[in-house]
Amino acid sequence: MWFRVFVGVVITLKIAVYWYFVRHGQFVDNDSALYIRLAENLLNQQAFSESSVAPFDAHVFRTPGYPAFLALLSFLGMEGNYWAVFWQEIIYGFCVFLFYHYGKLLFDRNIVIAGVIFLLLEPGSWVYPKLIMTEVLFLPFFFAGIFLIGTYLRRVKWSYLAMAGVLLGLGALIKPAVLFLPLVIAVILAGFDLKNQNRWLHAGVFVLAFVITLSPWLIRNYQHYHKVFMSSAQGNILAKYHVPIIWDVAGVIPREQGNILAINKINQLVEQRSNKLGRPLTAVEIDELEQKFAVSELRKYPLLYFRQWIFGSIKTMVGPFITQLYDSFGIRSERPHFYEVIRQSNSFADGVVNYFIHLDFVFLLNALATIMMAGFALLGVFFIINQKDCFLWILMLTNFYFIFLPGPEGYPRFRFPVSLFWFIQAYYGFRWLREKLRRNQIIVTPVD
Repeated sequence: MWFRVFVGVVITLKIAVYWYFVRHGQFVDNDSALYIRLAENLLNQQAFSESSVAPFDAHVFRTPGYPAFLALLSFLGMEGNYWAVFWQEIIYGFCVFLFYHYGKLLFDRNIVIAGVIFLLLEPGSWVYPKLIMTEVLFLPFFFAGIFLIGTYLRRVKWSYLAMAGVLLGLGALIKPAVLFLPLVIAVILAGFDLKNQNRWLHAGVFVLAFVITLSPWLIRNYQHYHKVFMSSAQGNILAKYHVPIIWDVAGVIPREQGNILAINKINQLVEQRSNKLGRPLTAVEIDELEQKFAVSELRKYPLLYFRQWIFGSIKTMVGPFITQLYDSFGIRSERPHFYEVIRQSNSFADGVVNYFIHLDFVFLLNALATIMMAGFALLGVFFIINQKDCFLWILMLTNFYFIFLPGPEGYPRFRFPVSLFWFIQAYYGFRWLREKLRRNQIIVTPVD
């Protein structure tokens, strides 16, 4: 009874917060303007292009899923960002239901109840549905795909894997970061039962369904660029984000100036290549130049790059979502920049202490809770290894896939899709630690 009352109270509160956000919040993030522009051109010009002027240049920096969602809402007469936010709140609520429904098959009741409470209360659930970004639209396809894989492992029907491949393929058309995850999952599925030929066959069906779902987009890009191509984000991120970070840490040039320098160098390379060919370069050719430039710079600092990748992954792992919650609701909070505080301190330990001292109470509370959950989640690795459960291995490696993917930049929002699974891993870590303490506790027998 208490659980239903709790859910009802939280839903009521979310409705009230939604109405407040519509009047006072900020719907956009760094990438929101591009999504909106792509949606407008898709609806008005029937072209997936950043430009609204013919001839339309095919766009490959973003995949079509989220712009198509925004365009569909406009087509149905739901103009305004608040409509997208409204449906994203509905979609997130559906994701909570998905976990409650499938969780009863895959986990024990305590995890299901705790997971639902976590999904309703975590700061990410209050911020990401309210932003014009891909995170929430990606979530139901991702959740359903992972849950269907778990269902396959319980019931051993290949059709569940085929449907999971389709759903994760649709998710990749919204958020291409998931592109290589099905290969990781397929290896785990086959590797846990090497002698089972059906397991290999089923894993192949899963990957094939995933690729077939992506094929219309891949064919479209091949027609434009004569290359199978998912997104041009990789070269852009490496050249314009990773390189300036490494230059900054290596003492070559401050990051902001490094970003400008990297863009100028890329523009020079593009101009030289364009003059040599006697025509403008395509998006794919520009991406290839960006990648070559980035690799040539990053290979100068291999150990430093590796170290910063680890630091960025830690940032993704422990960064609190409340940062964007403040920004979205226009809440002013003086927050020191973590790396600046570290740089100005005598040691790394002193820098961490100084950073936390200057945080406001709510931000500090969320940061400490996130760090504690990360600590238990890392302990959960020991529990999962001991259990030798294929589905738990998939959850664990999916968690680390999204955490390590952002690299040196460190984006906590990359953790949002796996926040639930990260919480479950932390739950298992807490259970593992509790059992260890029980086994190792010393019982003192009273002496008469």
